[in-house]
Amino acid sequence: MANDGPNACEVLSQVERVSEFRRDFVCMNDSLHENLQNEPQVLILYVVMVVFVMVFLKMVTREPRKRKSEG
Repeated sequence: MANDGPNACEVLSQVERVSEFRRDFVCMNDSLHENLQNEPQVLILYVVMVVFVMVFLKMVTREPRKRKSEG
């Protein structure tokens, strides 16, 4: 993908009234977005982690199985 202009990180780095936390957060997001576009391994890892978290949360939040009592 062509670089048409400055990204959000570069723009926010030039503004003095932006907090350091916000600037760092936006720069990390820009870096992640660029890596997702340029590196297929990062995209695959991201998808695998999302599926893992979904399955994990499904297993943790389901009701416990009731065992049939022998009687």
